[in-house]
Amino acid sequence: MFNKSLITGAMLALAPLTASAQAVTPAAATPLVDATDPAVIAALIQDLGYKAKLTTDSVGDPMINSSAHGYDFDVFFYDCTDNANCRAIQFSASFDMTDGMSLTRAEDFNRDKRWVKVYLNDESDPRVEMDYNLYGGVSVANFNDTVDWWQVMMQQFIDYIDF
Repeated sequence: MFNKSLITGAMLALAPLTASAQAVTPAAATPLVDATDPAVIAALIQDLGYKAKLTTDSVGDPMINSSAHGYDFDVFFYDCTDNANCRAIQFSASFDMTDGMSLTRAEDFNRDKRWVKVYLNDESDPRVEMDYNLYGGVSVANFNDTVDWWQVMMQQFIDYIDF
């Protein structure tokens, strides 16, 4: 024999979970952004008002040329299989400075920044980079926010080096 009050109590306890699961369903149906289709990444960057020219890098992996704040940057694709089905991207901008940048200044910038890092080439010219793992996909809102973080960090670096 069933205890009617026990079953009713269990149903009432599960009601919020059922409503919560129904509320999540539409979001779960939203397409996710990953790095397997570079044309999608380029289109999303263009939708944000930036140029985005799809090309390939020196090893044949996809690459996007873009710009923000009057400065060029690239989006490199990483962890690719036979130059396709990539898993991650990297935003990158290089700056050719007359006297280069000191290692101390680069280290100071890196210490104070969470999202981007600066590296110096053999002429002490800086390159600022931000990696982004897209394996398994992220929401369009997350992708757009990351592009926004990139352009904010890039502007902060430009201000930092007074370029």
